Amino acid sequence: MKRRWFLLSCVGLFGLGLWVLKANPSDLIPNQGGRDLAANFLSAAFQPALDFEDPDSRGREVTFFGKIATSLWLTIRYAIVAMSLALVIGILGGVIGSRAWWHRDCKLCATLRIGTRLLATAVRSVHELMWALLFLAAIGTSPLAAILAIALPYGGTLAKVFSELLDEATDSATEVLSSSGASGITAFLGGTVTHALPDLITYALYRLECAVRSSAVLGFVGVPTMGYQISNAFEDGHYREIWTYLYALLIFVILFEWWGNQARRILTKGIPGKVAGPTIAELKKARGWSPFLRTTSLILAGITLAGWFIEDQWGSHLGWERRLSNLQRFLGELVPHPVRESGNWDQLLPWFSEMMSQHGAQAVWQTFHLGTAAILLAGALALFGVLYGSRSLANPSPREVHHGAARSRVIFAKGLRGGAILGRAMPEFILAFFLLQIFGPTVWALIFSLAIHNGGILLRLGAEVIDNSRSHGAEVILSQGGSRSAAFLTTLLPENFNRLVLFLFYRWETCIREATVLGMLGISSLGALISESRAGLFYDEVLLWVALGAALVFMGDLTSDFVRHKLKNMTKSPL
Repeated sequence: MKRRWFLLSCVGLFGLGLWVLKANPSDLIPNQGGRDLAANFLSAAFQPALDFEDPDSRGREVTFFGKIATSLWLTIRYAIVAMSLALVIGILGGVIGSRAWWHRDCKLCATLRIGTRLLATAVRSVHELMWALLFLAAIGTSPLAAILAIALPYGGTLAKVFSELLDEATDSATEVLSSSGASGITAFLGGTVTHALPDLITYALYRLECAVRSSAVLGFVGVPTMGYQISNAFEDGHYREIWTYLYALLIFVILFEWWGNQARRILTKGIPGKVAGPTIAELKKARGWSPFLRTTSLILAGITLAGWFIEDQWGSHLGWERRLSNLQRFLGELVPHPVRESGNWDQLLPWFSEMMSQHGAQAVWQTFHLGTAAILLAGALALFGVLYGSRSLANPSPREVHHGAARSRVIFAKGLRGGAILGRAMPEFILAFFLLQIFGPTVWALIFSLAIHNGGILLRLGAEVIDNSRSHGAEVILSQGGSRSAAFLTTLLPENFNRLVLFLFYRWETCIREATVLGMLGISSLGALISESRAGLFYDEVLLWVALGAALVFMGDLTSDFVRHKLKNMTKSPL
């Protein structure tokens, strides 16, 4: 009964969101200009450019493919270098923020731990595009601005997840080492960290995949990564060039995802060793090792070192005095205008109230419903995709029960999984950028972009849950001639409902975070206010809107954690 009310609440919340956002169904039909643009854009997909479409650009020192290679190299280099810095932040924050690190209860220890986790949550609540806007304004257009914009939110995310993984690691080995006389640090490293290490590495590799997408998106605010080339080509109307850039980006994103999946699979399953003798030397030789993981480690280490040391100008080209002057000016402009003019901080509250009453409250409300409506649509798409796309159902012998030929279903399932890969490989910001050109300035473009990306992720996670679950009831239904849909709806879905909802809330946090920035493309939300304030150089307002977005994400994080905790403890009941 609780699940039935949950589903009804989702439907009601989705409808409320569309009403608040004024999502008119008639806007789903593009106007003539949008249809023509969509036709031209889609037709260009079958004939991507092999050279510059602008004749004046040909014959320059940089070739077309040289430009693509440079943009891809910067995209990947910024992502890997930023992740190396994020790892330092994540490891320090994860250790200090975990209960496993503190061996005794004291107020100072608890204060440090809670303070570290709150700081990590606050840092990761601000989207990397928002950080990029602040750093570009503070230190100018430079590689360092791009690196910090990715490293800070990713470092906060790693710190939060690392601390949770360390706390969940079994402490039996730690207790054995401690009882044997080992120091606290030795017991922590040899027991807790060793047990959690595979999970720590696999999550770090997943975040590296995400960093590649984030690095590409930074091009839309002036950083010369792949997104910058896509944005410029679209402004010039060079659609064939856009598809060449997109294909190159998608190939590398999918390659990174495949590579990350392979590494995580090896780490999760473990590497079997050989039979060894009693000596230490023989034990070392018998240890299991993976050529793939060693090669991967060497490549990542090489790119990281190259990324840090081949850059001769991390900051802007301005002198240090000019940089310091710009930074001081920027910090001064972060102070609210009335306070800056009068020098009286009593003006802060009236200024804040005015900002909220004019635009802020409505933007926060719309941003919340944008992210919520998008994740609910993504969940519905993923539910349909799991039903028809999971490998355990889309084959002639579903759940190892012979059920006759299902060639069409197998083909359809492969198409769904392929579409899910493309959906989650394409950054939401780039998807929204293209959809807005087709549908015009309508909120549907933002909802669809978030739903497509998150739907692809939820489909993959949900299909893995269904494929890995053991269900005697589903096998009975199939063996008695029941359909695959009947087995899914009556048995597999109820049995795995809580885990699927956990994933939905996990992605909802991210959807709220992304919704705060998509408004930068022109749709009314916090992102639109940030874009307008930045254009007017009103950095006090920029800071306010960014802080409101972070607060919204923070509240979403708390709500998500609360609901997930309740769902984990919920006893299973009929749907």
